[in-house]
Amino acid sequence: MPSETKPYQAIAAEKKAQQWNKIPKDWRIPTELFHNATNVMDIPLGCGLLNETESKITSDYDATALLEQIQTGVWSVEQVTVAFCKRAAIAQQLTNCLTEIFFDDAIERAKKLDREYDPKSRGKALPPLFGLPISLKDSFQVRGYGTSTGLACYVDQPAEDNSALAAMLLDLGAVLYCKTNLPQSIMTGDPHNNVFGRTLNPRNKLLTAGGSTGGEGALLALRGSILGAGTDIGGSIRVPSVCNGIYGFRPSVGLVPHGGVRDLTPPGTDGVRSTAGPMATSLRDCSLFLKSILQADTWRYDSTAISVPWMDLQPRHKLRIGVALNDGVYTPTPPVRRVLKQAVDLLRGNSSIQIIPVNLPDVKMHYQDLVGYLALSGSDHYYEQFARTGEPVIPSLEASGLLSVPGTTLHGFFDLNVRRAEAAKTYLALFRDNDLDAILMPPAPHTAVPLDSWRTITYTGLWNYLDYPAVVIPVDRVRDTDAADDLSNAQFGADDEQLYSLYTGQEQYKDAPVCIQVVGYRHKDEALMKTAAVLDAIINKL
Repeated sequence: MPSETKPYQAIAAEKKAQQWNKIPKDWRIPTELFHNATNVMDIPLGCGLLNETESKITSDYDATALLEQIQTGVWSVEQVTVAFCKRAAIAQQLTNCLTEIFFDDAIERAKKLDREYDPKSRGKALPPLFGLPISLKDSFQVRGYGTSTGLACYVDQPAEDNSALAAMLLDLGAVLYCKTNLPQSIMTGDPHNNVFGRTLNPRNKLLTAGGSTGGEGALLALRGSILGAGTDIGGSIRVPSVCNGIYGFRPSVGLVPHGGVRDLTPPGTDGVRSTAGPMATSLRDCSLFLKSILQADTWRYDSTAISVPWMDLQPRHKLRIGVALNDGVYTPTPPVRRVLKQAVDLLRGNSSIQIIPVNLPDVKMHYQDLVGYLALSGSDHYYEQFARTGEPVIPSLEASGLLSVPGTTLHGFFDLNVRRAEAAKTYLALFRDNDLDAILMPPAPHTAVPLDSWRTITYTGLWNYLDYPAVVIPVDRVRDTDAADDLSNAQFGADDEQLYSLYTGQEQYKDAPVCIQVVGYRHKDEALMKTAAVLDAIINKL
């Protein structure tokens, strides 16, 4: 029976049963180990399922270091793949972070790679990502597996082809082994849908794991993956990076192939476009991902790709970093202010950095126009997809207000484009007049927040509106000293005060990561990556 004729509850129950059956019985952990835990970060190593080698492989390396271990034959591809499949299975049981599970196919590919590139008789040059397990957000198509994107109407429709990025990663030698959860509509800060349910934040299950690439964020935090791919149209890589304390890089549109990704916006609405990019446990892994992609003829995989070569640039001797303390719309909460000051103080004390205070012009107006782009045709397209199986709207999507934003006319679309062109000139002047290498600012006015409470993406969405690359760098976590303060500290009116009130103090926000965001100029992604690496090394004392 076609899935469209079934109610979503039946479709979801069948899909969840299929998922559970793809986790081997000896990879399952007793629920009493984690059911009452708020923070489950220690359970993968404490549950007894990983042997010493698997614990070492999944815990002790970032992707760059692990790649070297594979390439020199310290670990076989099969050993590494089995280890990450097993740890991903543990992460799934702890947080519900996965959608499609293809461990068996991944292990078979690993064995094939080991045979084809036997280090004892190696005659071939190794591909750049040889043997590296990489996870993908659910919206990327992988041949033979579903791309439901959290909608019941698309369940049990296996992809006939790989998306451009999946095909490219396979050609570069990677091993794909799972896909990760996201929200209904792919447009909210909570990874929750009516098919797979809600992904939990492994650091604090009372707080959101972030969206839309939230399953990926939780998987990476638990090191069921160390390098994954997400998409970002308003903050969907960076928001879950904030919530889970990982690195996330939003490239300029088109640099990473995006063809074959299922977007849920109506086809042909080409306003603010989604971009694909890496999420990782280190910044140099984001660089590894981007460099490997840009050196590999992206145009061969995707007709919309912009082939910008990787130049192995070096940052200039004295970096000029603009610092924006806020976006002029929402006031950062106490832990976010503390960590930004901590970062800026460390940079001021370094002779290779010059700090330039900046203000971000007209963010509120630009954010309203971003929402206008995201809702060009109104909400009928979304409601039609939900209605096919009787799905209700999830709470975070209802609360976002996106479905109540009216569509616009063709003339209204032209007006949006005119205003964005003017904004582009203004922000070019901000960079040029101050001779900036990058802008340092918060990635959000708060840390991860309680479930279904993430309301705004002004701090990230501005850069989607302008198509500027941006990266989130984890710095600290909420400390005992991060007490809530008076609402009078909210500077920008009633909406700001309401959002500011979400932060109730260190007890509710225990273990929530606190991050910074570094922003570069459009299509200068490599330069941003190099600049961010310098800042990361100083701020995190690497």
